[in-house]
Amino acid sequence: MKIINCEQIRRMLLSCADRIIRNEPYLTTVDSAIGDGDHGIGMKNGMTAARKYLETAEGETNVYALYANMAEAMQQAMGGASGMIFSTLFAGRAAEKAPAEEITPSDLANQMKEGLQAIQELGHAEVGDKTMVDALAPAVEAMLGNTSSFEEMFKAGEAGAKAGMEKTKDYIARFGRAKSLGKRAIGHQDAGATSTWLIFVEMFDFVTGNKTPDPVIEKKTDDKAGEADIKWKKKIINDPADVVKEEGEGFLFAFGDKIAAVPGVNGLVKKEIPEGKTALVIYRSKSGGSGHEPMFGFFLGENLADAAANGNVFASPDPVTITKTAETADRGAGVMFLYGNYAGDNLNFDKAAENLEKEGIHSRTVRVMDDVASAPKERYTDRRGIAGDVLMLKIAGAACAEMPLEEAYRVATKARNNLFTVGVGLEGATIPGQKEPIFTLPADEMEYGLGIHGEPGIERIKMQSADEIVEKLVDVILADSGIGAGDTVCTYVNGLGSTTMMELMIMNRKLALILKEKGILVHDMDVNSLVTTMEMAGASISLMKMDEELIRLYDKPCSSPYYTKL
Repeated sequence: MKIINCEQIRRMLLSCADRIIRNEPYLTTVDSAIGDGDHGIGMKNGMTAARKYLETAEGETNVYALYANMAEAMQQAMGGASGMIFSTLFAGRAAEKAPAEEITPSDLANQMKEGLQAIQELGHAEVGDKTMVDALAPAVEAMLGNTSSFEEMFKAGEAGAKAGMEKTKDYIARFGRAKSLGKRAIGHQDAGATSTWLIFVEMFDFVTGNKTPDPVIEKKTDDKAGEADIKWKKKIINDPADVVKEEGEGFLFAFGDKIAAVPGVNGLVKKEIPEGKTALVIYRSKSGGSGHEPMFGFFLGENLADAAANGNVFASPDPVTITKTAETADRGAGVMFLYGNYAGDNLNFDKAAENLEKEGIHSRTVRVMDDVASAPKERYTDRRGIAGDVLMLKIAGAACAEMPLEEAYRVATKARNNLFTVGVGLEGATIPGQKEPIFTLPADEMEYGLGIHGEPGIERIKMQSADEIVEKLVDVILADSGIGAGDTVCTYVNGLGSTTMMELMIMNRKLALILKEKGILVHDMDVNSLVTTMEMAGASISLMKMDEELIRLYDKPCSSPYYTKL
């Protein structure tokens, strides 16, 4: 086959969508090993949206319009890093190309090459970084060297993608959730590389009529009889795909007197925002949000956030959602974005910031990087944002309420640079629609240094008493931060979902005693479960070093549906 027309491309892309959709459980299993277990769900959402578009595009005559429109549908449905990256894979430079009713193998190879280049420009990943680039780069190289027919080209591309995917097992991750795991990530293949390989499998099958079997999920030895009949772990939900939408609807029924939906996207905004106020936009997603309630979307209120762009469970919102939410909140003084430092969040919010600048809306971004366990001090900008977001939101909300954007940005950045958190996990969380938790632990072990998405920690250690846990966490924070005698701090003990208030207060007791013993002054202590991870068991401790300016802003009263300080 030396020519493929637009209708054939449409059917091939439909086949690719079907391959990914039915392999969602496999992709989820792969991602759960070293990530937060949401890759399969995100890919399924994106390909479901792609399928809906492709089913309506039967009369399309421009191959490149198919690619561009499919990519747009995927990006809006997926969010997260995968949404930006895999939509870019299909889009390439399609929007810039002259219309074409049919293409050659060389045309498609170059389209994929341009997709690879755009992905690397976007995320800066190289071969060896344990990302989808490890599968895509050798696949594209193989395609470019085998353009005599589509059959030969996709055969070579699939082989290159598979070999690249297998090599990811040998790599330490430099991007995504797994980058904090170090050598613990070795032995596990990358989920994005796996999705890339599956797409090449399906393109090869389509042009050859082959029927490559789907990969098989390895059965756990402790699987119980009849467990396969359970659709998902028991949760009080309807369709797992609708949990974020229905959660938002329920929230607005309760608090719609002060908060409204952002028209056309999954966002929330305060009904009353003064003209000339610096708008503070947060979001419910991978660094916060859906699955982390009440943080972040339920923190809209006085001296707190003005709007929240909502993503899927553990997935950042797409740039369109972020842009429209920020536009709705803007009152002429610019917008500050506040969110945790994760790849998907950074990609999507940076794109939204570009969109806003084109419209004349100035924005500033403060990425929370409080997780001291996730990277050493020399790689501070690689650190994740976790439960310290509570203290950050308190300071940033007060600053945005009274300061112009640049001053609020200065203060929020100072607060961020003086914020330190570390936590432990006892039991993994389960994403709605899944039977298994993201990770499991023996009864006598816990995960040290885990994130807030259920991903494994940096180290698995033996279970300890509450006092021993607090001592370990505080020692790490003080050594990293340099906080010592005579310094003043605000503290926050956060529960991850199923940890009881009794346990959190026992931890806070020890925290107070340690700080007193070390001569560290405490301005305020807070104990709650505000940044959760579904039903995960575990807790974290956050310390923010304060000065007079930060104390004044922290002490400003605030009020929202689930966080109030008078």
